[in-house]
Amino acid sequence: MELKNNIIYFRKKSGLTQEQLAALLNVSVSAVSKWEIGSNRPDLELLPDLAEIFQVSIDSLLGYEKSYKNLDKKILEIELLLSEEQYHTAISAGTELLKRYPNDLRINKLLADAHYSLCFSTSSGKAKKGIAERSIYYYERCMEVYDGAKPHDCTKEELHRNIATLYALDELKKYGEAVEILESYNGGRQYDNIIAQYLFLVGKKEEGKNRILKHCITDQIFVFNDLSILADMYLREEDYEKALLFLQAEITSYELFLREEGGYADRACAGKAYIISNLYMQIDKPEEAAKWYEKAKKHAALYLRNPSMLISSLRYCNNLEGRMIDSYGDILEKLNRNQ
Repeated sequence: MELKNNIIYFRKKSGLTQEQLAALLNVSVSAVSKWEIGSNRPDLELLPDLAEIFQVSIDSLLGYEKSYKNLDKKILEIELLLSEEQYHTAISAGTELLKRYPNDLRINKLLADAHYSLCFSTSSGKAKKGIAERSIYYYERCMEVYDGAKPHDCTKEELHRNIATLYALDELKKYGEAVEILESYNGGRQYDNIIAQYLFLVGKKEEGKNRILKHCITDQIFVFNDLSILADMYLREEDYEKALLFLQAEITSYELFLREEGGYADRACAGKAYIISNLYMQIDKPEEAAKWYEKAKKHAALYLRNPSMLISSLRYCNNLEGRMIDSYGDILEKLNRNQ
């Protein structure tokens, strides 16, 4: 139906009669007539000639460009769902779209990203493990179709980095595989802090500590990532005093990026202050716990003024692109319910 209508449309647009088009293609007038009523179609070898006569692409002649535009629109809709943290809806829409375009890198990546984000907003357990494995599956599909797609908006490094992050989840514990992936892209030592964490988790504790300390002191602008990793290391060793020192230092580093109008830094401060409060309760220091709980509530309220996950919502980071991902969603809900 699309082809017959397009032949009629482009023929008339070109100012040609059926007889003139038939003469140009060296076919009978009845052949052109059958194309236009839909009882027959032009041979494949005639399509380039038809497209040339009409001065359009073969995709336009066959109606594919309209299909591509519809696909682009649907992809934009899924991207919007993802930006609004509607992960389940984005996954449902992306899965349906993938049935028609199974090798489209953009759809596979959207599904991978949606599962990735959902994974970090899901409580630990069997469900999180399954979500992480689905995310890895879609990232690996992206790798399979990557060279043919020639994308401009993502790199193999980004895809591998996200796979490494998922490998290192407590639910998967593939720390060695994660280190191997990141080391292959670590020429500029940009992944030293993450590699240090995974080395610690795989049992190479001193190597991990030394690597993160060096990175924290010499290489890292946003030191709160390093401080969080150090705190986690000491928590796992049940050295609560050192863990508290690094958690409090992490909050201090986030405070450098606070804005009066609120933003992600307040969300991070609220989440960390809540964790510190719980830790003080754990070591039987209720007064300190109460102080940090009030601090958590204060920053949770400030975050509501500008509930942004964008890096650009941090002070001094106006020109930086990207979104932050964390596990503070449940904490923020609890704090806001208790305001």
